[in-house]
Amino acid sequence: MIDFSPLHKTLEEKNMVISDMRDKILHPKTIAAINKNKDVNLSTIEKICLFLDVPIEKVVRFIPDGSKQK
Repeated sequence: MIDFSPLHKTLEEKNMVISDMRDKILHPKTIAAINKNKDVNLSTIEKICLFLDVPIEKVVRFIPDGSKQK
């Protein structure tokens, strides 16, 4: 499972919200997908990392199926 909770935490640390990236780098449909932990293109994750100047671990994490979230 894809988990974008690191992104939300990173945004909070930067005093931002996900909609701050709307129209700058993310389409509203992409934002909706992220908010629902749906798959997005790796190139989109790269854009987010570059925009926020953070490593990928601060944007997304992978939780194997059957694992419990921490």
